[in-house]
Amino acid sequence: MPEVGNERYDYILIWGHGLVYVHEILSMIREDLNFEIKKIIYHKPKSVRKIIDIIYSYDYAPIEHLKYKTKYLELTSNEVIFIFIENKKPTVDLLGEGAFRHEESLTLKDIKEAIRNKYNPYKDGIRTEDHVVHASDNELQTDYILRYLGFHEGINIFNDKNKFISCPNYMNQVSHFIIKEINISSLVCNMATGLNRYNFAIKMTNLQESPHYKGLSEDIDIYKNYIDKFLGGPLTEDYYPEKFITLSKKFRYLEEGYSDSYVLVRKHEGKFLILDGLHRASILASRSVGSLTVGEVME
Repeated sequence: MPEVGNERYDYILIWGHGLVYVHEILSMIREDLNFEIKKIIYHKPKSVRKIIDIIYSYDYAPIEHLKYKTKYLELTSNEVIFIFIENKKPTVDLLGEGAFRHEESLTLKDIKEAIRNKYNPYKDGIRTEDHVVHASDNELQTDYILRYLGFHEGINIFNDKNKFISCPNYMNQVSHFIIKEINISSLVCNMATGLNRYNFAIKMTNLQESPHYKGLSEDIDIYKNYIDKFLGGPLTEDYYPEKFITLSKKFRYLEEGYSDSYVLVRKHEGKFLILDGLHRASILASRSVGSLTVGEVME
């Protein structure tokens, strides 16, 4: 019988020939209530062969089978996308026979096959096995890939480090903070600037100059273009315009259930640098809110 079990962390990898479908694949994952996207990372390995070896180093199948199975990938571009997800209902079962027998999440298998059915190349009306996506079989593989990408904590990066205030998992533990009211015009934020997600710098700017604020107050395409340019590089959270627009319409700051979700800031040269909550602060600024209660993180 399948094992339902608790949530776990998995990844879905989009190979080079599937990158043209990235927005569609992300939408399919977002629409499945079994999953929550936690990080999106574009990656350019030294070669396609290198990333194939990394991905399949923890695989269950014999090496000779893998060489045949992955031969088509050597003709694809050496750029891939890792989509790390919280798998809320893994439903684990044993699949395959003999040397190919292994544990696999049935919910993850379902969406993986749905993506392949839609976007794998077809020949004479029949789906080929030139898969556009690959997915993890277990958390050990997810942990290994996160460490390969430079996240030395592995899957522990997704653990909540803060008990007293709501913080994203990319922030270090907050041990000292104060709650205070500030003028919203004193907020500044770090923005990516440059050619693309691989060639960028980080620049500090006023909140009102951010693409987040301008996307709401002027044209949402300003925000969309920024996300498209830097997602998977300096921006690894699951940002997209539709989500931001929906949030902006229904958002109520510190409402019931989110009473500890302060915009987090740090004092910087007479201003307050946003550490977390740029989207929320931009929404409030677009509503012409004059002051804001924040959590000031102390060094």
